[in-house]
Amino acid sequence: MPVLLGPGCVRELRAAFSATGDPDGWIALLCGLHDLGKYAPGFQALRADVAVERLPVAAVDVLYVERPKGVGKVDTPHGTVTALHVRGMLRRWGMETPGAVTVAAALGGHHGYFPAVDQVEQARREVNDHGGRRWAGWRDEMVVEVARALGLAEPGSLPWGGVRVGVEVAVSLAALTSVSDWIASDTSNYTSPQGGFDLSDYVEQAREHAREAVRTAGLRAWVAPVDTSFGVLFPHHDKVRPVQRAAESLTAGRDGSTMLVVEAPTGEGKTNLALQVAATLVRDLELSGVYVAMPTKATSHQFLGEVEELLERLGDSTAVRLIHSEAREFLEERAVEPSDVGRDHGEDSDVAAGEWFTRKKSLVAPLGVGTLDQALKSVVRSGHLFVRLTALSSKVVVFDEVHAYDTQMSKLLDRLLMWLGRLGASVVLMSATLPSHRRRELVVAWQSGLLGVAPSAVPAEDGSASYPRVTIAGREPARVVGVGVSEELNADRRVVLDKGIADDEVADWLIKHAEGGRAVAAVHNMRPRAKATYEAVRDKVEHLPPDRRPEVVLLHGDMTNAVRRRKEADLRSWFGRDGRRRHAIVIGTQVLEQSLDLDFDAMLTDLAPVDLLIQRAGRVHRHRRDDRGELVLGITGVTDTPEGPKFPKGLHGVYRFHLLARTWALLRERSMITCPDDVSGLIDAVYGPEDAVECPAGWEASWRAWAQTYRRAVDRERAQAREWYVPMPMALERLNEMTDIPKYVTNLRSGGRRRG
Repeated sequence: MPVLLGPGCVRELRAAFSATGDPDGWIALLCGLHDLGKYAPGFQALRADVAVERLPVAAVDVLYVERPKGVGKVDTPHGTVTALHVRGMLRRWGMETPGAVTVAAALGGHHGYFPAVDQVEQARREVNDHGGRRWAGWRDEMVVEVARALGLAEPGSLPWGGVRVGVEVAVSLAALTSVSDWIASDTSNYTSPQGGFDLSDYVEQAREHAREAVRTAGLRAWVAPVDTSFGVLFPHHDKVRPVQRAAESLTAGRDGSTMLVVEAPTGEGKTNLALQVAATLVRDLELSGVYVAMPTKATSHQFLGEVEELLERLGDSTAVRLIHSEAREFLEERAVEPSDVGRDHGEDSDVAAGEWFTRKKSLVAPLGVGTLDQALKSVVRSGHLFVRLTALSSKVVVFDEVHAYDTQMSKLLDRLLMWLGRLGASVVLMSATLPSHRRRELVVAWQSGLLGVAPSAVPAEDGSASYPRVTIAGREPARVVGVGVSEELNADRRVVLDKGIADDEVADWLIKHAEGGRAVAAVHNMRPRAKATYEAVRDKVEHLPPDRRPEVVLLHGDMTNAVRRRKEADLRSWFGRDGRRRHAIVIGTQVLEQSLDLDFDAMLTDLAPVDLLIQRAGRVHRHRRDDRGELVLGITGVTDTPEGPKFPKGLHGVYRFHLLARTWALLRERSMITCPDDVSGLIDAVYGPEDAVECPAGWEASWRAWAQTYRRAVDRERAQAREWYVPMPMALERLNEMTDIPKYVTNLRSGGRRRG
C-alpha cells in the first residue's frame, strides 16, 4: 500500500477505517470485493454450463437470463452490481449512507469509470441480472465467510457508523482496488484450485503468492541515499551554484509535503538541483520515488540520461522508466503481462489491465522520467485517472520548463497541482522565465489542495524577491527567497539584439556569423520556414571554399524518430557541456529552444513571446563565456509597418499575435537585454495588465483587435479545460464526476499550441 499511495493517503485511508479495529484487514477485504457483482445470474450466465454444474441450486435463475449464441453482452455490468450490493451491505452493517455510497462507487469503478447513482438505481430494477434477495443473501454469506477466513471480526459486530470516507480516501481505495485486481488477474501469479480444497491452506498460499506477485511487478520504493548533499551526489562538479545552495538549504529537514518553485537562468544547474531536492524529500518524507515531467520527448530523453548517470555513480541498480507515447522505441519494456485477464468474456476483460503491465505500469515505477501529458492525464476525466493520481501521490513530482505551457495546459496543470496537494504529494517546479503572477497561481493551486481550502483562502506569500528566486511552500505561507547567479556565466550577461533581419537576409546572416569555425543556430517558429532557411543556407555554402564550409544541419519535429535521435546525438556530442566544438549552422524549430542542452556562438530566431526569446538566447554561450565575444541574438520573422508589425503567414496557429506585438513593442527600440536584471520586468510586462506595455502610435487598431482575439482565445481555452479536468477535490460531490466524460471532449493533446 505505501508504494502505490503516498504517506498522506495511507494515513487518511487507515484513519477512515480505524473504527473497525483492523483498518488494513478491512481495506484489503473491501478491495477484494470488487468482483462481488460476478456472483449474480447475469454474469454467471456468460458460462451457464459451468454455473449450472457448480451452482445447481441457482440453475433456474442462470438459465433464465442466458442469451442465445451470437447475442452480445447485455446484462448489467458486474461493477455496477458490485456497487449496488456493497452499498446495501455496508448500510446493513451500520455505515452511514454517504460513506456507503462512496465506498461502493470506489469498488464498482475498478474498470476505470465510477458508476453514477442513477446507474446503480437502474441496476436495482434489473432483478433478473442481480438475482434479488436470494442472491444478495448468498453474497452476504460469502463475504462473511471470507472475512472469517482472513481472521477478521464478524462485520455486523463492528461500529461501521464511525467510518468516514472523504474524497482522498475514496480515490486511494479505488486505485488500490484496480491495481490489486490487475495483479491478481495474472494467472502466472495465481491459479484457481480445481475440485475440493482446504480454505485455510488456500488463504496462506494466496498470501505468499500475493507477496511474490508484488515483488515480480516491481512495486517497491526507491531508497534514496543517506547523504543527499550536492557534494555526494555530484562530486565531479567543483562548485555548488547559488540557486542550488539555496534550494538545498530550504528543503533540508522538511517534515511535510513541500512545494519548491525555482526561477533561474539557463546554465545555473536546475537539473541537478531537481535531483538533489527530490532525493532529499524522498528520504526525509519516506516517499516511494520521483517522477519528472518534461515538456517534450527529447527533454525527457536528456533528463533520463542525467538520472541514470546519477544512479550509476551511487551504485544504485534501480531501473528508470521512460514514460511517454513513444517510449518503447527507446527502452525495452520490463513489464509483466497478464495472461488470463477476462477469460470469462471478451467484453469483460479490462483492456487497461493489459496496458497497465506494459505502459501504464510505468507511472507507478519508483523512478520515472516522461512528458507532462502523462501527468496531466491524472486530472483529465478518463478511465483509471485515479490510479495515475495516487501513483504520483507517493512521489516527488518535478515539472520542468513550466513557462512553456499555453492557457489550456496551464489550467490543467493548476488542477493537477491542486489534486497533488490534496493527496500530499511534494512537487518541484522549474523555469528560466516565469511571470510573477503565474508563480503565485501555481503555488496557490497546490496549497489550496494541501490545506483543503478554496484558492482565495490560501494565505499570502511571505516576502518578495527579484529574479532569480526560489519559493518554498508547505502548510505554512509560501516564502520567496532571492538568490544570486554564477559569476562566471550569468552575472551581467548581455544579449545584443540584431533586429529587423528580412527573410532573404537570413542565410547570409547565418553564414557571416559562422565564419572562423563558429557554431550558429537558427530557430524558426514553423517547419516550412526552417526548411526554407536550410535550403537557402545549403545552396550558399556549396559555393564557399571547402575549408570555409560549415556543416549544415536541419532539425524539426516532423522527422522520423530514428533520424531525429541520430541528429540529436550528434548535436549533443558537438555542442553539449563537454562537446567537441564543430563548425556548423544548425537550423531548427522549437526543439532547439528547450529540448537539447546545447551551446552555440550566436543565434538567429523568429520573433516569439519574450519569455521564449530569452529561453532561446540561453542556448548561446550557455556553458562558458570566456573569450567568445558578444552574445548576439538576431531577430527575424517580423516586419515593421506604420500600422503595426506583420508576421509570417500561419503563425497565428503557433503564437498569439497579442503577445508577439507586446514583445515587439518592448524590444524594437532596445539594443540589448541584460540578464538576469531585465528578465523579470520584460516577462511581467508582456504577460501583465493591458497597460503594462504602451501601444506604439499608429498601432491602435491592430493592437485592439489582437487583444480582443487573445481574450476570446483565453476564455475559450479556459472553458475547454474546465470540461476536461476533474472538479476541485473540495468541490467533488460524487466520484463519478471524476470519470464522466463530456461527449465532445476528445483525447488530451500531448502539447500546447502547434509548434515545430
